[in-house]
Amino acid sequence: MQRVLVAVITFSLLMAAGLWCLTRSQPAFDDLNQELQYLVSQVVANDPAVKSCVLAVKKGDGSFSWSGAAGIASQDTQAPMRRDTPLYLASITKIYTATAIMRLYEEGRLQLDDPMSQYLPPELIQGIHVYQGRDYSPVITIRELLSHTSGIADYYTGKEKGGKSLFEVFLEDPHRTWTVNETIARARDDLEPLFPPGTEASYSDTNFQLLGKIIETVSGDALHVVFEDMFFGPLGLRHTWLVGRSEPRCMPAAAAADIFRADRNITRVRSNGSYWADGGLVSPAEDCIIFLEALKEGRLVRGDTLEMMHSWHKLTFPLHYGYGTMYFALPRCINGLLKMPPLWGHSGSSGSFLYYCEDLDLYLAGSINQTERPSVPFKLMRRVIKALQAGEKDSSRQKQASDLRRGPSGGRNLPR
Repeated sequence: MQRVLVAVITFSLLMAAGLWCLTRSQPAFDDLNQELQYLVSQVVANDPAVKSCVLAVKKGDGSFSWSGAAGIASQDTQAPMRRDTPLYLASITKIYTATAIMRLYEEGRLQLDDPMSQYLPPELIQGIHVYQGRDYSPVITIRELLSHTSGIADYYTGKEKGGKSLFEVFLEDPHRTWTVNETIARARDDLEPLFPPGTEASYSDTNFQLLGKIIETVSGDALHVVFEDMFFGPLGLRHTWLVGRSEPRCMPAAAAADIFRADRNITRVRSNGSYWADGGLVSPAEDCIIFLEALKEGRLVRGDTLEMMHSWHKLTFPLHYGYGTMYFALPRCINGLLKMPPLWGHSGSSGSFLYYCEDLDLYLAGSINQTERPSVPFKLMRRVIKALQAGEKDSSRQKQASDLRRGPSGGRNLPR
């Protein structure tokens, strides 16, 4: 995930320098639906590494919704990418995990400043954070796990001295299975913590593996059962599941879309057992919007609880982090040129994205299913936002012109 953040930084700087496709021409369109489909298709057409793309958008007031796809979802069967093709959500899963924690908090079953040691066995966490000779493992809080301020090393991208990241190990042996406990052990036994808890922020998938364990301890149920009871069932998410742990309520028409790292198909790795509370959900884009809309509208947690989840602090420019939620906002000096409104939600290393734009009351979800193009989803979202803004302006102008022709009484037409 750290590579995602670095790439987003690079993307922002390139935009600031005016090097990011600011003058590329595009054809005229009959309507907004046609333009959005063009934007999705161009993502695939312009980059051979991107084999597929899917996008879903919805206005919060229900006035507009659209979804579309392009490319090939399965290299084995050559099945086309569809609007309802399931996606490996990767780190978007963290929003669901954080929301489950906050529901347990609302129910009084845990407190955010409780130490994780209150819920997790000593053999799992003892020694997971020994920094400059002091063992902070017993005092790290749930809040620090949620906000990536624990200082615990990232099992996924962290490297032993002179060694490889666990993701690189996954790629070398994609047929091997892993347990969640093995991922936590990797951070505990092989990696060094980064800073004392609560003093800085650094993205770590290990934090959310530990949160998944806390959810299971407090609820007494497996994580996928908690997700089913809290989210999938009540929201009717029939095509969403936790890979390797559960099955969707209704089997989708197609398998989840292939994931690529450059030109290499790495889909098998996503089912090796390690992806869990940190990144194990599979879902179509439209289901993702249903979830985020329910979260935004207070149907999953209270409004004041969501505000707590949006306790933003700097992570890596231009991203801030709350409790399982990301906030993307460009500096004013850059945004004056690009006019990209702020977004909150989450990105995934698989090329997935799920965001809400407060300024436009707009939900956006989808994926490019490619790990090596992390800036592309942000480029796509900006183009979509620009198209929607232009469409709204056109509609407003047309309404004003119609009102003028109708006259003050709304009756006779005025001369043209």
